[in-house]
Amino acid sequence: MQKAEIFNDSFLTKNLTSLMHICMKKALSYKIIKSSNKKDGTLITEADKEIDALIKKKLYSIYPGIPIISEEGELDKNDFLNELYWLVDPIDGTSSYAKKSNGYTINLALIHNGNPIIGFIAHPPSNTIWYGLNNKAIVIRDNCEKKIQVSDFNDKKIRVVLSKSKDFETKGFLKNIPNLEIEYCSSSIKFCRLAEGKADMYPRLQSINKWDIAAGDAILRSAGGTVLNNKGMQLKYNTSIFETGLFFAVSSKKIWDNIIKNNIT
Repeated sequence: MQKAEIFNDSFLTKNLTSLMHICMKKALSYKIIKSSNKKDGTLITEADKEIDALIKKKLYSIYPGIPIISEEGELDKNDFLNELYWLVDPIDGTSSYAKKSNGYTINLALIHNGNPIIGFIAHPPSNTIWYGLNNKAIVIRDNCEKKIQVSDFNDKKIRVVLSKSKDFETKGFLKNIPNLEIEYCSSSIKFCRLAEGKADMYPRLQSINKWDIAAGDAILRSAGGTVLNNKGMQLKYNTSIFETGLFFAVSSKKIWDNIIKNNIT
């Protein structure tokens, strides 16, 4: 299947939005959440498995020729070298979900030649879906769709969004930057904050897995922002490793030019 077919598919958005609603309903359906530990020590719940199965079934029915890389599937680092593949995190923030907290999302992205070209993020607790494709980013709240975009760069106030578990490296990076306004939130919602123009930068100086950020990256790019590596280049996913390396999600490349590059070693 060619890239053009993906972009010109008029029912893709409808189908994936419907899929996200089904997955949100599934996530919210568990009155008792049973969890266990995977071989690598990370947490998994029955909802992770069920949502993973739902997503795979739908994607294979729509586009049977496109491989799927999921956090909850059999992983091979060389699969990231495929020209085209789906990248899925059935529940991003499983520990939060297991505690019945609100800091989790459902993430789905399509990667082409190392770039996230389609991204969907669902947040069951608020019944909200964000998606981005074809240079268009949308948020769906209370069944109302709204186009979203990043905010203009303003060096008088840099709104930073961070994980609640802020790492030592990120603390060191931020201490030399003036005019910061910091917000803490969990999972890939940080990317959505940037895409909606409610934040300017999400710095991550400690590597995480690609499926944690691919959907948010796609939405942010569609809203006019970008995700950069330690050289100020746009992050790519076609490398044979699971992790992202450090990155900076920003509303504007100007933030790299004016702030970041002078404050990293």
